[in-house]
Order: sequence, then C-alpha cells, then structure tokens
Amino acid sequence: MRSAPQRFIETWVDAVLGFLFCVVLPIPLYANDEPFIGPFDASEFTILVTAAAYATVWYCGRRLEAFPGAGLNVAHVAPVAVITYALIAAVLLLLRVEYSRVQLFGSGILTVLWMAVIAELRARYLVRNYAVTPYSAIAAMPRLPTCRWLDFDAVRRRGLRVDAIVADLSGDLEEGTLSALADAAIAGVPVLDRRYVVETMTGRTPLSGLSPNEFGSLLPSRQYLVVRRALELGLTVLLLPVFLPVLAVVALVVRLDSPGPVFFLQTRVGRRGRSFRMIKFRTMFVGMSGPSFTTSADPRITRSGRFLRLCRLDELPQLFNILKGDMSWVGPRPEAASLEEGYVRDIEYFALRGIVRPGITGWAQVNQGYAYEADAMRSKLEYDLYYLKHCSLWLDLVIVLRTFAVVLHGTGAR
Repeated sequence: MRSAPQRFIETWVDAVLGFLFCVVLPIPLYANDEPFIGPFDASEFTILVTAAAYATVWYCGRRLEAFPGAGLNVAHVAPVAVITYALIAAVLLLLRVEYSRVQLFGSGILTVLWMAVIAELRARYLVRNYAVTPYSAIAAMPRLPTCRWLDFDAVRRRGLRVDAIVADLSGDLEEGTLSALADAAIAGVPVLDRRYVVETMTGRTPLSGLSPNEFGSLLPSRQYLVVRRALELGLTVLLLPVFLPVLAVVALVVRLDSPGPVFFLQTRVGRRGRSFRMIKFRTMFVGMSGPSFTTSADPRITRSGRFLRLCRLDELPQLFNILKGDMSWVGPRPEAASLEEGYVRDIEYFALRGIVRPGITGWAQVNQGYAYEADAMRSKLEYDLYYLKHCSLWLDLVIVLRTFAVVLHGTGAR
C-alpha cells in the first residue's frame, strides 16, 4: 500500500503563490523605482510591512481552518485581515512612517480574495481517500464531500494510493490486519484511530468508547484559562461604555412592551456544579405557566422578546455575570438547575461540562443551536467535550467569528 501523492494545493504551494499574488504582483503599480536598489525608502518599507501582514493573516487563517466546520471563508478571514492591517496602519501612523497606503490596503483585499478562492478550490477538488477497517465501520464514518471512505482490503488488493488508514484501534484486530497496518506505516501511510478521525472531522468527541483514561485530556491549560480570564475582564470593562446605552434602550423596550420586571433571573449550574443566578432581559409574559425550556413558536414569548431572542440581545445582561466570575464569553452553555439534575442522571458524563466556566456562546451553540431533548443533549455534550479537549485561543476565536455569523443569519434561536 502506498501513500497518496502530493496534492495540487498543498500548504507550501498555497503560501508561496499567495505571497506572489498578494505582495509581489502589486509592486510595479506603486513602486517609483526598482525596489531594494539604492537607498531604503517608503517602497522597500511598504514591501516588508505588507509581507509581514500577509504572513500574519495567512498563519491565522491556517490555524482557524484546523477546526471542523471552520474552513477558510470570507466570514473568517476578512475580520482577521481587517484587524491585522488596521493595527499595522495605526502603528505606522503613530510612528509617522511613510508607506504606500494603496499597496498595504490593496494587499489586504488581495489576501482575503486569495484565501477565499483557495478555500473554494479545496472544497471542490481536494478529495482525500481513506482506507477503513473493518469494512462495517464505513457506514458510521461522517459523510463529507472532501472525504472518500474505501474498504481497506479492497485497497490492498488493488494497490490504490490513500491519504491515510482509519482503523478501530481500541478493538481486537486480527493478526493479519495488524501486520498490514504495520507494513503501511513503514511505507509512510498514516494509520489513524477511528474515534480520532470522527472527532477531527465532526468537532464532536464520541461518547461511545469514552473512558476515564481520557478525562485528563478534557482539562484545558490552566495558564490559558488564567490569561483568558484576564483578557475577558479587560475586554468587558472596555465594552461596557458601548453596551450600556444599548442595555438602556432594550430595557426601556421590554418595560413598555408588557407588564413585569425588565430582567429575568434564573438559577443555572456553572463551573464545578456551582449554582448562580444568570441574568437576561425578560422575553416572556409574566405569570404564564409552561416547561423550563423554550418550544418552537412558544406563546409565552412577547413581541419584543422574539426580536431580542433572534438577535441574541436578551443575552447582553450576562456581561455582569462575566464580571462576577460566574460566566465567560465562550464556554458550554449553562443549563437551568431544574434540567441539569435530569441530564446528569440520564446522560453519562454530562457533569464534565462543569470543568470550565459556562459561556454566553459556545462550540455546541454555533454548531447545533438550541437543544433540550435527550438525544439532542447527547449531541450537544459531544460538542462540549470536544471544546474541553481543544480549548485554546484559536478555537475561542473561531467560536466568536461563527457566533457573529449565526446572529446575522438569525439561526438557532427560540
């Protein structure tokens, strides 16, 4: 068995061609003379700054692309490019350094265009072939347009090239299969565990086969959690002057729309199983009975409440929960105390979500949306466990970017 050949659009080819297109190609449009010949002036400085900006955006884009469903697209690359090029321009302005604004910001536009085109080409033409053993496992593999699942024995007989072999390494493999896997590894073909592949491609850590030995991998870096806490506190304090007028307007709308208090307080379960009072804008009529969860077309929701829920503006008061330390910007969504007890009793490992602070948004929210049924909650738990295993600055950034897209599209709200 042989490894698949190098694909047309591999990482280094993408980086080099992108550099030529975004940095080198525009040089004749703004340079007054031959660059790097003679005194070092604005032309040379612009080239270096543009190259640094391109490298930063390209690197960030590749890190964001590593997560399932994140993929390179304009919605993810554009904010990173805007922030990167804007920060560089601000620094240059403060230092009063001469540079070509046309080249710098033109390069930013070309960078976003290039990465969006590359992402589209990959999605359409870059299909990976995987040999799967045993054959029965093929039916359980995720159906993705960029993956093709092949029978391991058929691949061996026909001598086909594959990108990797997917095997159920936690099960009992036959001696002949183990020998074939060893030969494939010696030949340079990656041998991957089925659970790892499913997790990597779906963004969910399968509950089936999860053992106490893996609990250690669910503990995020303590250093990152401390740094993130400091950053989110600082960011929340900086944003409060911006959000306070919005909070005041929304509070007035809620008060005028229907009788009752402006805010809704509910006991939720947070980090390490501790209960806290989560604060939201009231979106339901006072005094109407019903279940603890929200149903589709729930008659208890007020007119303003439907709009607030659609735009997620009802969640804004949770900024104060962040300041108190009850919540974070990103994390597993906290469940009502009345529901948490049943979920912990009926769904194995559900309590593990309490390893970190709950969040206003989370990996399960941007991938699945609202859920309360047992099966949907098991799926939600798998997303939350994936978040715990891969908790990092990059994953948090992906969640924030995808949250903006969810809010703009108004999906997943009830």
